[in-house]
Amino acid sequence: MRFILIAAVLTLSACVATEQTPDPSNPEVSETPADGASTQTAVRTSKGRPKARRPLSEIRLIGQSKRGLTQLLGVPSFKRRDPPAEIWRYRDQTCLLDFYLYPFKQAGTGAPVKVSFVEARTPRGPSTPVATCLKTIHGKFIARKTS
Repeated sequence: MRFILIAAVLTLSACVATEQTPDPSNPEVSETPADGASTQTAVRTSKGRPKARRPLSEIRLIGQSKRGLTQLLGVPSFKRRDPPAEIWRYRDQTCLLDFYLYPFKQAGTGAPVKVSFVEARTPRGPSTPVATCLKTIHGKFIARKTS
């Protein structure tokens, strides 16, 4: 009986799709968080015209450099350095979006820091969905940038 149960579990686990990390160099790939909230960023062709729109998601932010994060969201309202980490905070009336940047282990000492973790919360402290806060913060940045 135990053998049949193990065989059934292994058979069913083979049917489960694996999650793939999106390729940031492919502008055609669309990332949408599980709650469906996303924001769009334009990808430019070599001639400067918009080529495609990519949703901005937590997945896409992991691994971003400081420069990449600034290009996507602007200058943070707060920065703190606690070696080897840096914490960048973006603020809105409804939420706070914290980015934790660390050197990647493969890069060694003195390596540039990249986003390793993202956390969102309300100004009073409780957690809030990252996708919702990201959409708000990114929307504010785009509005300032285009006005």
